[in-house]
Amino acid sequence: MNKSVRFVLFLAFFFCLFVFNFLLSYAAECPRYDITAELDTKNHTIAASQKVAFTNNTDIPLDALYFHIYPHRTYTKKEIGFMYRYAGYFKMNPFPEGFQGGDLKIEKVSAKGSALAYRVEGDDRTILKVELDSPLKPGDTQEVTLDFKVEIPHAYGRFGWHREITSLARWYPILSVVDKSGWHNYPFYIYHQPYFSEAAYYKVTFTLPRDEIVASTALVKGQTDNPDGTKTLVMETEFPVRDFSLGLSRSFLVHKLAYGDATIYSYYLKGDEKRAVSAADYAASLMRFYAERFGPYPYKNFSIVPSYLGYGGCQSSSFIFIDTRVYRVPGFLERYFNFLISHETGHQWFYNIIGSDEYREMFLDEGMNSYWILRYLEHVYGKNASVLTLPPALRWLIPDFTFHGSTVARYLYLAKNSLDGPVVSDLSSFQEPSSIFALTYGKGAAVLEMLEAFVGSRVFERIMKRYTEEFRFKNFALSDLVRICNEESGEDLTGFFNNWLKTKKTCDYAVKPSGEGAFVLENRGSIEMPVEARVVYRDQTQSVFQWDGRGRDIALPLDAGKAVSQVVVDPDNKIILDVDRVNNSWPRHIFLKPVPWYFFAYEIPSLMPAGSYNVVFGPDLRGSRMGAAASAAKPYDGLVKFSSLYDFNDKESEYTAGYELPHLFNKQVSVGLEVFNRNYRTRRKDVSGGKLYIRRELWPARYGIFDLNDHVTLYLLRDQKLDQQAAVNGAEDARNTVYRKTDESIVGMAASLCRYGPYADPDYGWKFTPQQEFAGHFLGGKESFWRTSLELDNYRLLVPKLSQKIATRLKVGWGGPGDKDLFDLGGADGLRGYGRETIQGARMVLGTAEYRFPLTKDMKMYFLDNVFCLNKIQGVGFFDIAKAWHNDFEGAHFKKDAGLGLRLHFDIAGFLEKAVLRLDIARPINDPKEDTHFWIGLSHAF
Repeated sequence: MNKSVRFVLFLAFFFCLFVFNFLLSYAAECPRYDITAELDTKNHTIAASQKVAFTNNTDIPLDALYFHIYPHRTYTKKEIGFMYRYAGYFKMNPFPEGFQGGDLKIEKVSAKGSALAYRVEGDDRTILKVELDSPLKPGDTQEVTLDFKVEIPHAYGRFGWHREITSLARWYPILSVVDKSGWHNYPFYIYHQPYFSEAAYYKVTFTLPRDEIVASTALVKGQTDNPDGTKTLVMETEFPVRDFSLGLSRSFLVHKLAYGDATIYSYYLKGDEKRAVSAADYAASLMRFYAERFGPYPYKNFSIVPSYLGYGGCQSSSFIFIDTRVYRVPGFLERYFNFLISHETGHQWFYNIIGSDEYREMFLDEGMNSYWILRYLEHVYGKNASVLTLPPALRWLIPDFTFHGSTVARYLYLAKNSLDGPVVSDLSSFQEPSSIFALTYGKGAAVLEMLEAFVGSRVFERIMKRYTEEFRFKNFALSDLVRICNEESGEDLTGFFNNWLKTKKTCDYAVKPSGEGAFVLENRGSIEMPVEARVVYRDQTQSVFQWDGRGRDIALPLDAGKAVSQVVVDPDNKIILDVDRVNNSWPRHIFLKPVPWYFFAYEIPSLMPAGSYNVVFGPDLRGSRMGAAASAAKPYDGLVKFSSLYDFNDKESEYTAGYELPHLFNKQVSVGLEVFNRNYRTRRKDVSGGKLYIRRELWPARYGIFDLNDHVTLYLLRDQKLDQQAAVNGAEDARNTVYRKTDESIVGMAASLCRYGPYADPDYGWKFTPQQEFAGHFLGGKESFWRTSLELDNYRLLVPKLSQKIATRLKVGWGGPGDKDLFDLGGADGLRGYGRETIQGARMVLGTAEYRFPLTKDMKMYFLDNVFCLNKIQGVGFFDIAKAWHNDFEGAHFKKDAGLGLRLHFDIAGFLEKAVLRLDIARPINDPKEDTHFWIGLSHAF
């Protein structure tokens, strides 16, 4: 035998020995699950028995074992109501047949053939305590058998069924984590993933109908076809995983792609093959990128599974769910599709291979993964990769934004409205679920980017190498990250992590002139970070000054006798969470952007540069009105706007100027002023007026463009009406109110309080909308009156399984003097059987009932490269009754009408927005002189 052969055999021997020791070590430490289950697809239940071998890896005896039984979660009425409302964030109805939560019922617990005592604990009833016959000593192993039954709800999400797909994640009792701090028996937080589990080995024997296609965490090791038309699959993991998930459908098709020693299985529904192929390619690309940095993907399979998830995606072990709507996003969102696939795939490292406490330290998987996904996207698409891939015909029109910029933008909105909070905190402490994305994902990723800039790329790479090697198939804590960072950098970074992750402190560096030719650097925030300032002199030389950030300010040292042309604080943008980058330079940067068509997108801060005053100008086209518009904005902090329009139909010209401050006192309080001059050529009349308002948002987030957020607004109007269309800070519901817009000066209050959902077709809840106004002889006003209106809308499912619902509206109004027309009940927003401005009075009462029922569902008719999808047509039968009067209640009669309507439900850009097109035909009752009326509009009538 020659030396080469002996050397190869030597290496093979030690490689086999290494693998053997590796597997042996994890076999001794990791739990083992052996589950036998049978699925009843007709009744949507699972009957199962589960053996769990648990090794006590702590240094104290254990007298009980704890399991999470997530499907057993109990829900309060308040939680159910909020789930309906929060579903509007994802533009879907999570409960097609009314609320269902499912269940997991324990039938028996035993060990070695003897029954064990158990009880369900926790405020939400998701903790199962199993009492052992005798204490389990450190290092000893106990096998426990649990017999249980699962009820699968008809619901969107990672656990439920809808149409032909069943999604099963965390569907069985799963061991809680126990370590030196005890058992981590966290509640089941319903709006995100509260999971924390040990890596474990699984063997699952699953019986189900033969025509069901199964995607699972593990490869199928064997299959038996049974005489009763079922099949039994045996699935087994070769390496430890955090959980065991299944996706089932008789409609699944699959595209396979080889990746090293593994196979990527990209499942899809008919018509989605192209995107399924792209999904597999994107997953393989991400895996290569991560494997080069964090070690190889150890498993033999990876599954991408479409699901009626309700949101973008969800990770599991060797397995991800992707919402079915994602497969049909428009072509210009192809990079966004890549982002979603890559983000969920990346969790195979930061969740599955390296575990963490997702309830208390979700930053360690979501923040870490988000940071590396940004790195990956820039690796693929280039520095500051843009989200949209627009055709050349639209690039000149639509402002683009980057993945990096959008990540920071969500944080900046929270910080500037005092909605910021710690990145690392219990999930239940987040005041509103969508803030988790801004803080844990966005701010968390930015903190890691700043850490890399602070310690240097080489040190950061060593940190990541230790992180991913030392904790492979183990659980990782924030304290471990701080320790490794301190050891590798040689510095104490505890303060850095505490400030950025455990507080809501902000960072804001600025430069300002201080006397002739002198400058001062200021720390206007509450976090002290080392920062660099670059000075450029008029002779083109430069100097760089390093400041530790301590104190409130410091004089900037300058080269004697040289005139300064520019000062830039943090020139390399290392402190990306600086909340105000405009003040980082002197002189301030001004960004001028001429545009071919001015529209609202140029007023959205995240679509414009963050480090400059932004001036945008161009033609303004609004139907029959044409003109020009311009705006000047300090991103997130203020907007000035000017426009000049001419209406060719009405021969009318209008000039407007306005200003808006979006966060007064760093609260969700906006202040705005708008003035106008309108010239009526045909009537030879000029009208000048305006609006001044202050609006307080009462809810942290608005879930849809056409949604009415909780708020209170105080306003002053001069010859103007309240906005009823969606705007940057939301619309006002001013329907049925008469505004003459001539010689009127009005002070008023409008508000809304909403507890309904889901947007935009509520099944559940109510909406209350009050309004109070006074008009008087001030600011040139010649009208004097007052009026009060109160509206209460209610939504209820009548027949959940048929999606039939009833919506009711009751509105009352009272004003004076009694001879004025203060309310208008005719038209699409009131009595639909009568024309506009036909039923008016100083007082009014209006009642409406609508019976809403589906005519078609899940149509999935796509238009314009999937920008629009007609998903549902809904029928409506309605009845309106109303009365408006002046001084004589008895002298006015109730007017009634009835009619039919269609509601065309459109998904816009996949799952990013939803709109309802309203078509109504109405006929007055007992009023033959009135004609039939037709109406068209957006959103439901109420």
